Amino acid sequence: MMKYILIIIAAISIFASCTKDKQTEDQLPPATQTGAGTFGCKINGKVYVPKGSSGTGRPNPHIQYDLGLNGLPYLFIDSKQQEGGVINAGVFISFGSLNHLAFYSAIDTFRFSIGWNAVIGNCGMTTLDNNVKALGGGEITRLDATNHIISGRFEFKATKPGCDTLRVTDGRFDIKF
Repeated sequence: MMKYILIIIAAISIFASCTKDKQTEDQLPPATQTGAGTFGCKINGKVYVPKGSSGTGRPNPHIQYDLGLNGLPYLFIDSKQQEGGVINAGVFISFGSLNHLAFYSAIDTFRFSIGWNAVIGNCGMTTLDNNVKALGGGEITRLDATNHIISGRFEFKATKPGCDTLRVTDGRFDIKF
């Protein structure tokens, strides 16, 4: 009898851990401002977070923070969902001319742009494409050069002839540079 009880407890424990892992995958990272190394958003209602590795040692998400042509910093975050070096999905965002906490509109592509590959939204595109109509943008909520932390959020809607409408909501990032 004790043997059956132990088997039942073990089965419940395994099932509970699988459910917990699935719930974690389906959740966005918390909206923090501590340099937690997080990135995520919802794409047409479905949670998107980076996962996997290309095997090249490049972090995922990959962050580039540097001085732009105008002498003001820019931020580029490239994220992927990949398995065994194969990219299943990808999203990037970039902010240009970062000099203070502010909202950066997708209408001004020199200050905010976003792109995704063809796996997401029926076709790949970037807001730098003149055929893409985008509303929304991104907001820098923490820009701490002393502690090398930058945090923010983003949200937008994009359309392009021949493609599904893409709605990105609840976008957030919290990174160290």
